[in-house]
Amino acid sequence: MSGFRWSTDNFDEPEPISNRPDLIWGVVIACLIFSWVCVCLRLYVRLRVVRAPGWDDLCVVLYLFMVTAGSIAVCCAVTFGLGKHFLQLEEWQGKSFLKTFYIANATYVTATALIKEALLLQYLRVFERAVILRRFLIFLVVFTALWGIAYSFLAWAPCIPVHDFWNGGGPLCYGYGSQYIRPFVATFESHAASNMVLDILVLVIPLPLLFKDGTTNCARVRVVGLISMGIFVLVFAVWRLITIIDHQVASWPTRDPTWYGPISIILAVLEIDAASVCASVPIFWPVISSMNWGKIFVTQEVNITRETRYMEDDEDELTRDTTHSRTGSEAELGESGRKGARNKGMYYQDSYVLSHVDPLRSSAERVHASAISDMAKNGSKKWVKI
Repeated sequence: MSGFRWSTDNFDEPEPISNRPDLIWGVVIACLIFSWVCVCLRLYVRLRVVRAPGWDDLCVVLYLFMVTAGSIAVCCAVTFGLGKHFLQLEEWQGKSFLKTFYIANATYVTATALIKEALLLQYLRVFERAVILRRFLIFLVVFTALWGIAYSFLAWAPCIPVHDFWNGGGPLCYGYGSQYIRPFVATFESHAASNMVLDILVLVIPLPLLFKDGTTNCARVRVVGLISMGIFVLVFAVWRLITIIDHQVASWPTRDPTWYGPISIILAVLEIDAASVCASVPIFWPVISSMNWGKIFVTQEVNITRETRYMEDDEDELTRDTTHSRTGSEAELGESGRKGARNKGMYYQDSYVLSHVDPLRSSAERVHASAISDMAKNGSKKWVKI
């Protein structure tokens, strides 16, 4: 490969923590699962709850397929030598690594454009009446689309034919596949820098909602949460740009993509998955937080109807009127039953007598119950032992 310096001068460098296979697999798989959960919740709310899907949801679906393919490629790249020195790999390992890197890089470039498009199209729903801001959003949507198409073409077709990218290069390799240091590094750095600028613009667009008249406190909290998550995305993007500049896209002090590349790859995974969370949480969280989760755990419902019983006595007519309705889980109902058993025979006298009057009781017991009823009618409130 002309233009790059290959040597074993860096073989004595200590292994960075980002080069460990278990760390790479753990970060990639965990972020991918979390991204899938958030995106699926978003799509569920849009398709089944509010029933108002849009173009932004289509961008998120395409993004999810891209980031899944890229994450699988990164995991496979570990088995082909990612984290080791490139000159220590066998020829078949080097080619296999370049194939997986080609897929991972191309899907990352496309996914960054798709997730930004999803957020911008999502903003168009919010700022329907803000004429100036809406025009600016439309401009950003068009610009981001053209930006994504241009860099996606460079990533998906770095060489003509494409297989020259992992077969040692060819006369028609450019951009991400260039065999010369300056255009190769400039392609990565320009994409990372422009990606960071677009992240900043996407981050500051919702700020006017914080100061808009009529915005509720809950809406302000959601905007603050969106901006907070966007800050994490921006931090990962800036950090990735620094690592790219630091080692000149794994080409300085020597060309070693499998040794210097893992840190940039991990930050790319964190950035793009954090962006998917940022785009999805504002959609599904208001619906999830408003759900009455207590009803989900109700496994048993008991309804006791109102009943009036009349009993003849020598002096008074005793009336018992009770009404109860209980709804709850089995544990709650069981606890209520145990408390009732402990307090058997103890009744609180208020507007009427809550007493178990058995027609089989003796006349004396019924007279005693009648006295209790009289106390209740007179407004007496106390605990009475029957």
